[in-house]
Amino acid sequence: MEIENGLYFQHKDECFLIGDLPEFSPGISRLVYMMEYVRRTTLDAVKGMTVEQLDTQVLEEGNTIGMLLAHITGIEESYQGVTFNNTRPSQGLPEHVLGESGRRVFSGHPLEWYLDRLASSRRRTLLELAQKDDDWLYKPYQPWGNKTWDNNFCWFHVIEDEIRHQGQIIILRKEIAHRLSTTS
Repeated sequence: MEIENGLYFQHKDECFLIGDLPEFSPGISRLVYMMEYVRRTTLDAVKGMTVEQLDTQVLEEGNTIGMLLAHITGIEESYQGVTFNNTRPSQGLPEHVLGESGRRVFSGHPLEWYLDRLASSRRRTLLELAQKDDDWLYKPYQPWGNKTWDNNFCWFHVIEDEIRHQGQIIILRKEIAHRLSTTS
């Protein structure tokens, strides 16, 4: 399996027809298609951003785009632990706690630094998923007390979290562009 820049598909148009993939079981294939599409749209949303843009805090208590990218990576890595290693995420890591503590840690980094982290995390996810089957995907268990989940829901949550933060990134980027155009 060739994974370049954390992406399974080498061409953007390949992820529009969801089907079976030779390296993955049928259910995991569908999950990979969705993860791939969401990641590609996240990458499009941040393309060409500068350190200044990544570090700009639009709202007083808000997050920066760099912080949101770090958070997307942190959530994926947490769910790698939950689903692949049966470990609970560490509480209080800066990439999990959005806000001031995360902004302090995740600033001053170029876009490539965030993209490398996203790619590295996704590469591990795809390699691990290639070792799993649909029984694993749909096996119910209780990672957090009395709520029963399956691994499919866990990875759906990773996708959903990235989509939500991607929307924030798009809005923040527009606001940053607007501010820069009015100060020039």
